[in-house]
Amino acid sequence: MRDLVERFQRWLEGLSDSQRRLLLAGSLLLTALVLGFLIYWVFFRSLIGGPAGNENANNGVPNLNLPDILLNLNDNANGNVNAVNALPTVDVYALGGDTLSQVIYDGDAENVTLAGNGGAVQYYDSVTGQFYTIDANGNITLLDDKVFKGVEDVTWSNQADKAVLELEDGYKVLYDFTTDTQYTLNKDMEEFDFSPTDDQISFEYTPVNKEDRWLGVANIDGSGARGIEPLGDNADLLNAQWSPSGQAVGVLNEYIDGDRKRVVPIGLNDENFKEFIVSGRGFDYRWTNDGKQMIYSTYSADSDYNSTLYIVDAYGDTIGANNTSLDLQTSVDKCTFSSSGDHLYCAVPVDPPVGGGIAPDTLDTVRHDIYEVNLVTGQKQKIATPADSISGTALDAPSDLVVSDDESVLYYREATTGQLRRILLDN
Repeated sequence: MRDLVERFQRWLEGLSDSQRRLLLAGSLLLTALVLGFLIYWVFFRSLIGGPAGNENANNGVPNLNLPDILLNLNDNANGNVNAVNALPTVDVYALGGDTLSQVIYDGDAENVTLAGNGGAVQYYDSVTGQFYTIDANGNITLLDDKVFKGVEDVTWSNQADKAVLELEDGYKVLYDFTTDTQYTLNKDMEEFDFSPTDDQISFEYTPVNKEDRWLGVANIDGSGARGIEPLGDNADLLNAQWSPSGQAVGVLNEYIDGDRKRVVPIGLNDENFKEFIVSGRGFDYRWTNDGKQMIYSTYSADSDYNSTLYIVDAYGDTIGANNTSLDLQTSVDKCTFSSSGDHLYCAVPVDPPVGGGIAPDTLDTVRHDIYEVNLVTGQKQKIATPADSISGTALDAPSDLVVSDDESVLYYREATTGQLRRILLDN
């Protein structure tokens, strides 16, 4: 054997370089053929070979039938075979579950309000500096040709045909979209609201000298201004929100201890209204449509510092009566009234983190349910969870809720994107 190996080595040494390269190439080719045959024999021969004996091979096609995906819930031949593993469904109308929330404007819509026709909404576009109207089908109409760059805040009139615009350079203007008339207001005026008839505005006048600070009212052109209540150092304790009844032009709220506040409506004509006490911190409120009651929210340790909603009488001799929790853990800025005033629609966070009332921005990415509250009977029900049209996945938080006059459409602005979405309430 050793002689054979020595002869092979001498033969190999006698070959030229080109002959050695040819020998090496041939050896590699032979090795590849042998390996390929072995792979075929082990892995693929049984897949392409013919059937053995009388086996039914379905005309040579391998049997690739999937297993039965129907779930036999009763585990017998006569059981229910209608239950299947299906994708999540999304309701087109608000029926209490995941509900289609369709994007009707994919830009950043700011300062959203119900349009004067009661069916569409109006908004400000900071890119163009103009105001627009959009309906439930996404049809956009320019509200006015006027361009207002750098609008930081908008206070709409009740009929949405006028607005106070607060600009980033500090100027305040009142614009009438019907007459295309613009009025320049004093820079020291802030916290605006319109009277129930839209012929006056309320405001806080806050110059540097605290002795000159007042809660006041004026005509829409800024004329006829008069002081209602001195503010001094208490401007942060007073909200200039005009009651729809016309009775109150603002509300004073101040702490009486660490967990309670004293709330006092401020009359337009020096009326001395009753006060009432609310528990918790972060007091914020909205008048009901008739001004006879107030929806408000506060937070406390008992609610994990998340806002809770209440309703209380706020008119005449009954101010402070029937102070009742609505058992909804949300804030008033996530609610809107129907045109009749009988129903309240609110976005309620699901499993909010601790401290949502203290830091509301933490709720922007939290899933929300939509609730409807019947303010006449006190009944409430979950009517929808805003969901994506494809996967049924719940969306981020709604803000700036608006409901059409006929209560067929709920509009809202998505907090994280500024997109306008709509949910159909009625078919």
